[in-house]
Amino acid sequence: MSAPVPSDTLLANAMALHRTGNLAGAEPLYRTLLERHPDHPDALHLLGVLRSQAGDPAEGASLIAGAIARRGNVAAYHANLALALKALGRFDEAEAALRSAIALAPGVGPLVALGGVRRAGGRHAEALAVYCAAQTIDPGDGAAQEGIAHAVSELARMDSGKPASALTAYRRAFRLRPAAPFAAYNLALTLQKAGETGAAIPVFQAAAALDPAEPAVLSGLGLALLSVRRGDRAAAIRAQAILARVVRLRPRDAQDRFHLAEAAQAAGDADRAATAYKDTAALRPTDYTAWENAALLDARGDRLAALAVHAGGLMAAARAKHLFWKAPVYIAMHVANDRIAAGRPNAAKQALDHFRQAAADENRGLLPWIDFLRGSLLLRMPGNEAAGDEAAGRAVLKTLVPALPFLRHVTFGDDFDALCRSVSPEERADHRAGFQSEPATEGAGPLLFAACDDRYLRLFAAPLLLTVDAFCGEGQRVHLHIADPDPDIAEVVAGLRAPLRRCRLTVSTERTPPDLDPASRCTLYTCLRLMRAPDVMDLHGHPPLVMIDIDALLPIDPRRLVDAMAPEEEAMLIHRPDSLDYLYNTISNGLIVLRPSDAMLEVLERTATVLLHWQRQRSMAYFLDQMALIQGFADVERRRGAVGILPIEELGRRLGVSNVFLPFFDEKHRAGFTEQMSALTARIHEETRTAGRSEEERRAALTDLVRRLQAATPTPR
Repeated sequence: MSAPVPSDTLLANAMALHRTGNLAGAEPLYRTLLERHPDHPDALHLLGVLRSQAGDPAEGASLIAGAIARRGNVAAYHANLALALKALGRFDEAEAALRSAIALAPGVGPLVALGGVRRAGGRHAEALAVYCAAQTIDPGDGAAQEGIAHAVSELARMDSGKPASALTAYRRAFRLRPAAPFAAYNLALTLQKAGETGAAIPVFQAAAALDPAEPAVLSGLGLALLSVRRGDRAAAIRAQAILARVVRLRPRDAQDRFHLAEAAQAAGDADRAATAYKDTAALRPTDYTAWENAALLDARGDRLAALAVHAGGLMAAARAKHLFWKAPVYIAMHVANDRIAAGRPNAAKQALDHFRQAAADENRGLLPWIDFLRGSLLLRMPGNEAAGDEAAGRAVLKTLVPALPFLRHVTFGDDFDALCRSVSPEERADHRAGFQSEPATEGAGPLLFAACDDRYLRLFAAPLLLTVDAFCGEGQRVHLHIADPDPDIAEVVAGLRAPLRRCRLTVSTERTPPDLDPASRCTLYTCLRLMRAPDVMDLHGHPPLVMIDIDALLPIDPRRLVDAMAPEEEAMLIHRPDSLDYLYNTISNGLIVLRPSDAMLEVLERTATVLLHWQRQRSMAYFLDQMALIQGFADVERRRGAVGILPIEELGRRLGVSNVFLPFFDEKHRAGFTEQMSALTARIHEETRTAGRSEEERRAALTDLVRRLQAATPTPR
């Protein structure tokens, strides 16, 4: 029987394995030593470090604390305890541990670690101060300079500042550590964020030469090549090869697969791109864009068998709630629209047939929606033997009314005019008598108009008004119409008016019919703006009108919306007349700007009249407001001629503004939403009152607040 290994040898062997990264080999040796000597401080410390490195910082912190209890005068013990506590998010305790380490062994290393703890805790300005103190001790320390660069970058991002100061700091860090791959990577990444992607490429290449197996570096290089040389197929092919290496190194990373798909698509390799998009969706079933791009590439390549399989996967993903329930319908529509735009309606029909079969097999709840698209295709392509038959299209839509009740409101020919004539002048006058309003407030600019019920008023009116007040000119007119207000409405309105500095607010109210069922009442609330627009326009003397959802923000001066329209343009709105969902979604009425021309006033009057008809008939369904407005425009165009419409997308290009309308995406009935909106309102108040920010910076901050989106760009390492 061999003699036991001496304790000193056991510790030395464990440390040697540990240094080479063999954690599995070192751990049992440390534990054997602790069985012999439970109070061995070095063994406790080193096993604690190992457990932290192995992903168990809680056990690591406990073991290292045990070592400190037995020998508290070793600076490395305290420094490594801090690392474990930092990994656990216990930043105050980590800082205390580092202060103990600094007291025992002052120097640059513990100060840099302290800066890292403060950065991790979001205290970037305090982290910067510590890094600068470390640099004062040793101006040539690359780790301290890297920390300065990180802190400066984070402070610039938080203040919506430009990364120029961070770029200078990262350049110096790279000069101090030219052989460190991530010094080069961080400089390249910062150059890219500063819009200097061309200059970033050679720095990415330097980082890749230093560490050719680091996925983050290779990914940065591939994406930089793809970005700076758009349209250059040779660059795209090179980027594809680099990103393929990244996928081999990180085969389970969905974002890497997506980047490879983009590169393959840019390189003209549609088959490889489609496969990579499908691989992305398999790894990340919630990635709508990956599903959509794969389906489009399958359809464009006439890979119908692949499209059929893909459609089935989409339907299953939506059924499993990996995607928004209606996502397969939107993707089917985009594929069909793409084929129609390419002059191939027969290919659109084939694609929809595959989606229909997939719905029948995997998600029968979406069958009516796919059939709606097929019926719309028949309507849109009359005379096309492969795809078009107007009578057949109408027949399909008629059969779908039980499943999609809004289709009962589709009108053809003179049907809309007949509905208008069915409402008597007495009914219209009676409806107008229900409009109870304050006198119109004096003001300037176009009239901003929103309508809602009492609940939505309390949830959303303050964020909307605060945002408009921050961006508008002096005397901006705003009208809010409120259905079924509670008795304290006067106090609520007074609270809304109090913080306004530029806006002039007018409020009107009405009581809706008491016998409406809940679904019809909800639909009526969505229709209120259009039903009351003629009354509001009459009250204010027919100014230009900006209609907006109450549950949205408008981070732009409303005057700019009207001023951007050409003289011949009478309306500005989301306009999709060429899409297969045009019957209910040609116009999305979240944001609409109307000039008070005779044609536009007639659109409003006739749309309100038809909505009153459906209310009196107690025949209301979701999308009714949009459908009525779509048909109101079509009716006036039939009798007066074409109406000049400016699509919102074109407005954004004219103004150089990407966000003129920010809707709230949150589920409004989920638990805690009211409290969340209250906190968000306070943040919006803070953002809109912050001095020294440009309009673009303020808009960016509001967009970030409302959408709650995580930045997809890589972070410095």
